[in-house]
Amino acid sequence: MSIIQSVVPLEGFRLLVNFNNGSSLTVDLSAKLKTARFAELSDIELFHNVKADRETIVWGDGLVKIPLFELIDVAVSAR
Repeated sequence: MSIIQSVVPLEGFRLLVNFNNGSSLTVDLSAKLKTARFAELSDIELFHNVKADRETIVWGDGLVKIPLFELIDVAVSAR
C-alpha cells in the first residue's frame, strides 16, 4: 500500500497528495466543506495547515483527519 509522502494545499480547496511510489492525486474537497464534519476546513488558514501522516491527512493539531481510503473515494466520486 502506498504511503502519503506529502500534501500541498491548492486553490479552490483542493489538495495535491504525493505518494512514496511517485504517484500523485489531486482531491477537490470544496463540496465536502458543506458537511458538518468538514465545515471547519472552510477557514482558509486551517485548510493550508495540512500535513501528511502516513495514511492520513491531518489539519491543525488533529482537529480534522481524512484517511487515505476516504481521500481516494472523494477523488473517484468527483469524476
